[in-house]
Amino acid sequence: MTTKQAATGKVYLTYVDQWLDTLPAADSEDFREFAEVTPSVIEIWVYSGILQYPGTFNDLSRWVKMKYKKLNRREILNSEIAALHSDIQELRMAITSGEVKADNGCARLAALEKELRSHIETSDRMNRTTDKRGLVLAGADRVMREITGIFKDDPQFAEPIENAINAVWAKIYSEVSNS
Repeated sequence: MTTKQAATGKVYLTYVDQWLDTLPAADSEDFREFAEVTPSVIEIWVYSGILQYPGTFNDLSRWVKMKYKKLNRREILNSEIAALHSDIQELRMAITSGEVKADNGCARLAALEKELRSHIETSDRMNRTTDKRGLVLAGADRVMREITGIFKDDPQFAEPIENAINAVWAKIYSEVSNS
């Protein structure tokens, strides 16, 4: 990690912190709150694009990891799936060896298998939702960056385009978050 000193004499540990200091206080605070509550770094990256973040995804990703602990739901769910699978195998062996009565074992086995199927369905649904949201938001981000780039030299369009981009971002994010 490198430090950078600004012309004001302030020392920044990350490029993102330096960028956040260039934003209006309200935008900077909104971005920090969004980064804190949003589990997806991709969504944070897209929002940063709306605020004209000039840095790299890797810089932003490292900043998010450093500032905000994110719960890895996929990892937790996958470990639960592996544990359930192991429990099912152990129960089958116990039934086969006679350690557990067949009628009790079969009922417990059915319950564990049902729970395993439920976890697998949840994992699949989570992956599809995350992939869909990421693709939609990444596409929207790309379009917004291209439009901004096209009209960046024309001051009469700068403010209306920025307002339109913010409105579109809010609508897309709302739609994707509610689906």
